[in-house]
Amino acid sequence: MMILETLFNAGKSWHEETLRTLQLNVAEFLQEETRDLPANAEVEIFYKQVTELERDALILEEKLNQLDGKSQ
Repeated sequence: MMILETLFNAGKSWHEETLRTLQLNVAEFLQEETRDLPANAEVEIFYKQVTELERDALILEEKLNQLDGKSQ
């Protein structure tokens, strides 16, 4: 029974490692070869810019609300 468990665990580990490798290879292929996916650095820059835009929009909204309150 111990041998069967050892074989099962080894197979499971091999399967998980193979799956991780495949995922990395597919991601790299889609980023580098086909350019269908952006690189991680590009995604991080995009999210940072979206966050800054959101912050700026909230600041602008506050300022517009203040101006609207002053004009009444």
